[in-house]
Amino acid sequence: MTNAVPQTVSSAPTSGLLSAGDWIAIAGAGVALVGVAVAAVALWVQIRALRKQLVLQTYSDYTKRYQEIILHFPEDINQSDFDLSSRDDRSDVMRYMRAYYDLCYEEHDLSKRRLIDKQIWLSWLGGMQFALSKPAFRQAWEQIKTDTQYAEDFCLLVDESLKRRTTGCSAISDHADAV
Repeated sequence: MTNAVPQTVSSAPTSGLLSAGDWIAIAGAGVALVGVAVAAVALWVQIRALRKQLVLQTYSDYTKRYQEIILHFPEDINQSDFDLSSRDDRSDVMRYMRAYYDLCYEEHDLSKRRLIDKQIWLSWLGGMQFALSKPAFRQAWEQIKTDTQYAEDFCLLVDESLKRRTTGCSAISDHADAV
């Protein structure tokens, strides 16, 4: 009887070549890495599209609110001889002036917290400054600032705009850094 000697598998290093299993593991890791990269790019594209949609929705909502307010102003609101104190509809005008200044404050706050695009803020700011160049808006602000509390920086912005009394497109460039 011959005794068979069991053969042992050598654990000695091979000549530096990778086995088929090693190549499969490397390929699997590469595929997983590419999958993660594709998913990250897709997520970035979706977030960017969502942000654009939210900006557009915010702009649309504020534009709609603005239009609702100005539709309730009297026809002569923009006249240089407008006198709020002598009007029979003073309380109605003031109600919508308060809504207007509240809207302006919200827009200012969105800008300050960088929740809206700078170009949108500049557009809104230009509109505010143009409105503030008119007597009706100046007269209303004098009353509103005594009985309504806004953040100090908003009050300063309005007061400074009233002092300048800018008109037209020059208002936008005057406060480009007021963000």
